[in-house]
Amino acid sequence: MNTAIIMLGSNSNADINLELAKDQLSSYFDVVKESSTTTSKPFGKNYHADFWNKALKILSVETKEETIYIFKNIEAEMGRTADSKKSGIIPIDIDLIFWNDNQVHFDYDRFDFVRKCINEIR
Repeated sequence: MNTAIIMLGSNSNADINLELAKDQLSSYFDVVKESSTTTSKPFGKNYHADFWNKALKILSVETKEETIYIFKNIEAEMGRTADSKKSGIIPIDIDLIFWNDNQVHFDYDRFDFVRKCINEIR
């Protein structure tokens, strides 16, 4: 069994989309911990609203690549497109930050809100 710590983010119907994403993830993985929700200012000029963020700790029988593929499918099902960053509307963003205690994404070092959410559930 693999352990993953992921970050969810949304700036469009964020309260609903974070819960919907968690529900979708629960159909594939065991969600064992969840951080509180925090907000963050967007980085970049295209974004029109603040982001709501949350960390989840999940258990996966899939490989890291298969797990990420599931994340991308959930993002697409929830309306995330290749043009989402251009439009500044992100229905959901799902990023793998830690895989089996190994950091695989630089956002943990880059953003205080990511560290805050993840440290809450580690």
